[in-house]
Amino acid sequence: MRDKIRRFLDDSSGAAALEFALIAVPLLTFTFGIIEIGRALFMQQQLSFAADAAARELYIAPDMDPATLSAQIVDDLFLGDPARLTVLIGSATGPSGTSAFDTVQLSISYDFLSVVPGFVTEQIPLSFERNVTVEN
Repeated sequence: MRDKIRRFLDDSSGAAALEFALIAVPLLTFTFGIIEIGRALFMQQQLSFAADAAARELYIAPDMDPATLSAQIVDDLFLGDPARLTVLIGSATGPSGTSAFDTVQLSISYDFLSVVPGFVTEQIPLSFERNVTVEN
């Protein structure tokens, strides 16, 4: 009986598989975490670019239809779900003494959702605001 126990304890044939099994879960979690953070940063950059492009469009044509502007922002959005995108156009208070100019406020928000199941349990809100001063 002691020989069998000693042989079992001295056997190292499955050591690599056991070490990999112990390291695989943290390694995969770390890898998928880096990928998801990269996706969130990429989406944030895409939304910032879309907000800047929409602000330029509002500067050129301040009476642009919000649906047309929203469609342009969706076109600028790469690998994003248009159903999670919200575009609001409103007027903000302009500087005092400048009655010839109005300030248009553009708000873009996007609810980022992780594609890895169970990694992030809630949506991450990404939002951008741009104020555009336009002539009356």
